[in-house]
Amino acid sequence: MPWKDVLRQLLKRRLAVACFIVMALFTFVAATATLWVSDSDLAARTSENALDEKTGLERSYHPPGWYLWLQPDHDHFRKTGQDPATKLDNPPLPQEKRAWGFFDARTWHLPLGCNIHGVSVLAKLVRGTQLAFLIGIVPTVISSIIAVIMGLCAGYFGKWIDDGIGYLINTLASIPFVLLLIAFIQAVRDSEGIARWFEKFGIEAKDSRNLILVLVVIGLTTWIGLSRLVRAEVIKHKNREYVQAARALGASHLRVIFKHILPNVMHLVIITFTLGFVGSVGLEVFLSFVGIGIDSTLHTWGQLIVGGRNELQREPSVWWPLTFATGALFTLSLAFSLFGDALRDALDPKLRT
Repeated sequence: MPWKDVLRQLLKRRLAVACFIVMALFTFVAATATLWVSDSDLAARTSENALDEKTGLERSYHPPGWYLWLQPDHDHFRKTGQDPATKLDNPPLPQEKRAWGFFDARTWHLPLGCNIHGVSVLAKLVRGTQLAFLIGIVPTVISSIIAVIMGLCAGYFGKWIDDGIGYLINTLASIPFVLLLIAFIQAVRDSEGIARWFEKFGIEAKDSRNLILVLVVIGLTTWIGLSRLVRAEVIKHKNREYVQAARALGASHLRVIFKHILPNVMHLVIITFTLGFVGSVGLEVFLSFVGIGIDSTLHTWGQLIVGGRNELQREPSVWWPLTFATGALFTLSLAFSLFGDALRDALDPKLRT
């Protein structure tokens, strides 16, 4: 595969370069998340009505500092809760203390605000990026390996092998994907046998077990589409001249498959991987939304979105956890999707310009 030519094609596309930079930034944040945010930074406030020392506002309802700088008359400057000592309403913050400057430390003290538990939304987004990449990469790798093996075997050998794999694919495809995924998760998450198997490897925490199970289940249920693509591409390649020449020279089936055919279908795997990453991250958000799979104690983007949806009805509205978590998910998904499209165009000789 002419990787130098592919790189040259990608560098010509400014949008692809911008998306790659965004992906690289997210990757860096995911790799160094624990250095920026410790577990203590994610702990909920012990006192529900504790005031933030720098701003004088109740931290668990603290909007982004720059948002308050733009709106000095915002409701969050008024009643923020009750004094835990006197049980009296906290007085409004004096007008002279609301005149924050743009470069004031209070303006950027909490740039994305705090959620209902007084935890910085930015801290949760940073640690959530780490889990987002884990949730995106592990299931996609599992599904890609299964899809490539199944597609290669079905397309190359044909006959009863193709019939058997095709029957399995059609059977799984006929079941609604969401129901299949939920059924798998519910079947394995409370299994005592699986729990004992995890204990043999020293994994006793329930949230860690559930996370691993969700990753594996997503990987086991999302390989069908790529397998069909690989099978069709292998059928197209297996009777071409270079494959026949390799057979005439005495190459084994394994050598023909992995040395000659697989490199010519890898562009499908690479492109599907970028799209599968986005799909896996989106599935985590969906499963968190319906309350299945990921444990609520893990700091994922899905849990942040679920925790913020009920706060929109408060007065004043707590809109920032849902908004910024959704924005991070949208940015990462859009970057991977657009980069995947550009990569497809660069890898496909018919689409190169």
